[in-house]
Amino acid sequence: MNRIQLRDNKGNLTGWIETVHGGRKQIRDSRGTLLGWYDAASDKTTCARTGRWIGMGEQLTSLL
Repeated sequence: MNRIQLRDNKGNLTGWIETVHGGRKQIRDSRGTLLGWYDAASDKTTCARTGRWIGMGEQLTSLL
């Protein structure tokens, strides 16, 4: 797994994006809660809370 940490302007961890199986990317908040995922095969970003896709392309940071 490849993990990219996301930090605010004070250096506090706000979340991270990790690449999992099949090139799928997931975003989690600082507590580790899954917020959503991006599937490169379908080019869609999906919200984990509602299960609905929020848009085309990678829009993971909009879920923070």
